[in-house]
Amino acid sequence: MTQTISQCVLQGASELLARYQRGDRSFPQSCLEYAFLRGADLRRANLQGSDLHGANLRYANLRYANLADADLRCADLRYADLEGACLQGANLSGSHYDHNTCFSPGFDPVAAGMQLFE
Repeated sequence: MTQTISQCVLQGASELLARYQRGDRSFPQSCLEYAFLRGADLRRANLQGSDLHGANLRYANLRYANLADADLRCADLRYADLEGACLQGANLSGSHYDHNTCFSPGFDPVAAGMQLFE
């Protein structure tokens, strides 16, 4: 998914985290390609349709986040908590997970194109 700057709600991890701290939870269509969000608390954040290609989301709390239609290709999701997250239509091809990554019951990371990283 390629987006132009004008299509993005926000750009960059620092802006996202600052707005989240202020109580904002709506960040659809955001440009966060290769963003460093390691350990970020993004519970219930709306990141629908966002570009998170290659993002470092290791140890991130994404419980109940809306990641529908997001580009998560090659993202680092090791140790991330994705329980209850909406991943409908998300592109997870080549993203990394490990045995500590939490998914909702019934979610199959292999079928989603994710790679187990041990």
